[in-house]
Amino acid sequence: MNLEVLDGEEKPLNEIMAAAIAMPFLSEKRLIFIHGLPDAPKTRNADKVTKKDEKRDEELKKFAENLKDIPDSSVVVFVQPNPDKRFSFYKKLLKQAEVKEFFPLSGKLLVKWLQDRISEKESSIDYDTAEYLISLTGQDLWRLSQEVSKLTNHSPGLPITKILIDQLVVPTLEANIFHFTDALGAKDHRKAIQNLHRTMAAGENLRPVFYMIVRQFRLLLHASGYMSTHPNGNSTAFASYSKIHPFVAKNTLEQVKRFNFPELKKSYAELIEIDTALKTSKIRTTVDDQDELALAIERFILGICGD
Repeated sequence: MNLEVLDGEEKPLNEIMAAAIAMPFLSEKRLIFIHGLPDAPKTRNADKVTKKDEKRDEELKKFAENLKDIPDSSVVVFVQPNPDKRFSFYKKLLKQAEVKEFFPLSGKLLVKWLQDRISEKESSIDYDTAEYLISLTGQDLWRLSQEVSKLTNHSPGLPITKILIDQLVVPTLEANIFHFTDALGAKDHRKAIQNLHRTMAAGENLRPVFYMIVRQFRLLLHASGYMSTHPNGNSTAFASYSKIHPFVAKNTLEQVKRFNFPELKKSYAELIEIDTALKTSKIRTTVDDQDELALAIERFILGICGD
């Protein structure tokens, strides 16, 4: 009741200020996260400033002047990955706020953070299992923290195992797609179909799921081409070359080892056929009836695993 998360780019600034100055309910403090303020660097043409731009500038100026009215009972956090430090609003904010820069944890640092968190709960997890849990949840520390509480409360004092993780942790959609393609590379049609059905059971719309599968195979083709021209390349270099997240790059390079180039090329061609059928209504799918698309994806799975 005393936590608010606000979109500074969409919500009117007067409403954001009203939330910031509101008194807490049955508590000493309120916590307010404001995303998107101060504004990111402007891309508008200085010669074509619109009335809307001018109004926004005036509102920001007034908002900055009212920062002094925020009571001590409000803890206000402005979240902005790329603030424009030239803004007068940013400069005014600096005089009253504490600025901290947080870099996402990854690799060994993220595993250590996870192991330390589990150790605090008087349990343990080995390195490989920790990496497996991260592969299912992504690098969101809030999400990981919730999963740690769930796992340690289920088996207090016992080591966290992959079996327990599979029983209790619901993977992100991205993780499901990764494990889906990993199962395809291992020619394990049962596991691939299991991942597909788990995604459907989570209530996901299969059309975006299908396009994530297409994206993953496009990445695998890209990785295969990269490794053929950069045999000594690593995930860091591939991430920079492809402009993707290092975590994604590492997983993709591990996965591409399971495929050869002709397999990837053939698989991608089959995905294009399904895509064409979707767009020409040969495969019909709605939110309530996704059976035809599910069947097409299952045939795709069996075709790869039967080669």
